[in-house]
Amino acid sequence: MKKKQGEHVSRVLILCVLCIPCFVVAEEAPSLELLEFLGDWEIGENEWQDPLDFMQELDALDAETRTAKVEEAQDAQ
Repeated sequence: MKKKQGEHVSRVLILCVLCIPCFVVAEEAPSLELLEFLGDWEIGENEWQDPLDFMQELDALDAETRTAKVEEAQDAQ
C-alpha cells in the first residue's frame, strides 16, 4: 500500500513540475547599440549575412593586395 502511495505522490509531483511554466528572464534588456549592430547583418526579411563569410571576403582582398605589392616589387627590380 505504501509503495502505491509513493508512486502516486511522485506522479503528482512530476505533473506539478511539468505544469509550472518555466521562463528564462534576461537580467537586462539588450542595448540599442547591440540591436543596431545585429540589424546591420540582416540582408532581407529573415535573411542574414554570415559575419564569417564577410571575413573570408576581407581575407581574400587582403591576399590580393599582398600579391599586387609583391608583383610591383618584382617589376621594380
